[in-house]
Amino acid sequence: MGIGRILPLIIVFVLAEACGYELVRNSGLQGPSYSSPGTVGEPITSLNVPVFKNTTFEPQVSEIFTEAFSQEIAASGLVQINKPSADATLQGTVTAVTATFSALSGQGLAIQKVVSASVSLSLLRQGNVVKTWAFSDTETYDAGTINSEDFNKRAALVQIAGRIARRFHALLISGY
Repeated sequence: MGIGRILPLIIVFVLAEACGYELVRNSGLQGPSYSSPGTVGEPITSLNVPVFKNTTFEPQVSEIFTEAFSQEIAASGLVQINKPSADATLQGTVTAVTATFSALSGQGLAIQKVVSASVSLSLLRQGNVVKTWAFSDTETYDAGTINSEDFNKRAALVQIAGRIARRFHALLISGY
């Protein structure tokens, strides 16, 4: 094998390594400045995620959404979560949870339901609102057995919270 064959491979390898370095160069989340519209603010390296508010009658839904968002943001490794004196705060409110019939049995009993959830989010930095978002999603769950209906509804809400958290995280890493 001659140098003519090895040299192009070495060049490709070196260029590929350099691209990887550029992708992970910055730490934290880059976004707009809250004081000067149109400019990029200081990166957010730590984020406080308090328990979401719950304006619905659905018990424990705030914990489901708080956990989903905290896990999604922490998994990226871009910011530290719930660090004392964090750079910014993500405030969330679960604004609606509804369940409707999706499928009925021959006797007219619900065998499937669709749960819908809506959440509003605000990113605050030094007490100022930087950005707000609103998300909604739905999930179908089995309601045929009365003993497992609540468990299935909770599992559906966990799925919804995870999907919304992933969509939100994608917006965050793209500069919100």
